[in-house]
Amino acid sequence: MKYIKLLILAVIFFSAKQVFALEHVKIILDVNNIPSSKGNIIVYFCQSEEEFISERQSQYSFFFPAKKNKVTAEITLPKGIYGIHIFHDENDNKIIDKNSQNHPIEKFGYSNNFFGSYGRLPDFKNTLIKIDSDKQVIKLNLR
Repeated sequence: MKYIKLLILAVIFFSAKQVFALEHVKIILDVNNIPSSKGNIIVYFCQSEEEFISERQSQYSFFFPAKKNKVTAEITLPKGIYGIHIFHDENDNKIIDKNSQNHPIEKFGYSNNFFGSYGRLPDFKNTLIKIDSDKQVIKLNLR
């Protein structure tokens, strides 16, 4: 019984060490085609398809004030592969507003500037980008 407790403690220790050992990098987001300076730009960095298709915040979410035409922001996150979903939350209600046909009425975009068919999300695999170096620039266009 004593050895089992020691084994469990060792597993917890090494698991926690792995979580805190994630290497973080600073990246630069370059967001274009912002229609106004109202509200915020909200960015979700998704690590799984489930997270990408969810309408809730992802583990790595960021927001910053909108600025008409273009905003550049520097953020820090762990190295990894992400699908990015971004939108202009003009009315600052923290969700992307949609019309009666469930189509977005606020500007939005995805990594690789990839869009799905009208009213549908693009495939998660088409939006994946590798974030692995400091000062990497990611250009996102709102549509």
